[in-house]
Amino acid sequence: MAFRAMTCCAYAAAGVAALWAAESTAQLLFNKVRTGVIDNVRRFPRYTCVQTVTRSQFELPQAGASCATVIAANERNASSRILRWHDRLRLDVAVGEKSEMFSWAGASQFETGDISSMVARGASGSGEFGSFLASVFGGDGEGFLYRGLKDTPLGRVGVFDFNVPFEKSHYKYSTGKGYAVAAYHGSFYADPDSADLKQLNLEATEFPPSDQVCRVADTIQYTRTTIGQNNFMLPGTSSMDVIYRNSTESLNETSFANCREYVGESTIRFDVDENGNVPEAEKRAELRPLPPKTRLRVRISPPVNSATAAAGDPIVGVVDTAVKVKGEVVVRVGDKLHGRIVRLEQTLGPAPRWTVAILFEALERNGFEQKVTLKPMDDGDRSPVGPAGGGGRRGGFTAATPPSTITDERPVGGGIFSFAESGNLVLGQKFESEWESR
Repeated sequence: MAFRAMTCCAYAAAGVAALWAAESTAQLLFNKVRTGVIDNVRRFPRYTCVQTVTRSQFELPQAGASCATVIAANERNASSRILRWHDRLRLDVAVGEKSEMFSWAGASQFETGDISSMVARGASGSGEFGSFLASVFGGDGEGFLYRGLKDTPLGRVGVFDFNVPFEKSHYKYSTGKGYAVAAYHGSFYADPDSADLKQLNLEATEFPPSDQVCRVADTIQYTRTTIGQNNFMLPGTSSMDVIYRNSTESLNETSFANCREYVGESTIRFDVDENGNVPEAEKRAELRPLPPKTRLRVRISPPVNSATAAAGDPIVGVVDTAVKVKGEVVVRVGDKLHGRIVRLEQTLGPAPRWTVAILFEALERNGFEQKVTLKPMDDGDRSPVGPAGGGGRRGGFTAATPPSTITDERPVGGGIFSFAESGNLVLGQKFESEWESR
């Protein structure tokens, strides 16, 4: 299930009505914060950041069918929730004037404006960069109320509450049949001296009884970041906590790093001949396509360790057996397949299991990479015991359903592997897989 805020189309021309005297310290602080936020959003360059998302799904103590009882039970017994599933994603996010675009980290191009289209299951969200800020401070927010100064882990901050009613809200969530709009309320923390926004808290609870969602709570912490020659207020970390009617909970914890301006680059080349040809391109052209049905046996190097790895990370398969076609060596020992992990998740419970999806896209031969399309020949269950010992293939559970045995689908051109492991999973030299060219 996806949750996202859409950028407002315009900013309020007049000052926001507040519940305090016009010349009060609270009003002055509010005005400075709002002016700074709107100026920050307006000056945003096109830029990209690496976004790492750790997603966890929990089973909550059973508390009845109503959202009120589920939320209350979770608040009373938060320590009693049971982790049932988790994964990690590594994405590039590009921020433009009106939207965010996503791709796997290091991909050659941005693929989608909807993060949920890249991940098969679990909750997903967006809007941390400019959408929520433009909405709350640009005219949608109302009923601002100063709560005074508060000591927090972020330091001493001024606290303001606000509401965004349904008719002004740009907060959208997926219903399975499209997107619906939800009203929300929240608070923000600001440094009383610099008027910098430190944290934005959002909570949506007004969902129709027919929806599975009971509550969505977003927390975004902002920090000053230098991009090019300028300084901007960007998210450093964020979290999204979703509680469902069926007593399950999804928690996404996100960190942002390596933010940089996104600009086109030109390159001057000096390694060309008198005809303007690049010698490397000529050598690359000499590589004949890999014949169909050529089989490659590979090992993973460097190893993939689930303690730090994420879907979106690159992966390298090293060929360990030379391949001949009509007596000619077409693939040598040590040649490499380059690709990425597109799924890395663990289901917990009586029979814990890791599920890993791998996609190889290029073969490195003679020092050059050549695009390939492969299919796996031996993916599936890699557990040391058979199905009777818990080796049956299992995955995670969707954001709105409890854990269950499911049928996994291969990613297009990739393979999916399953391991009965309760701790960390390491794929290294001992892990072999076989692939066939198409």
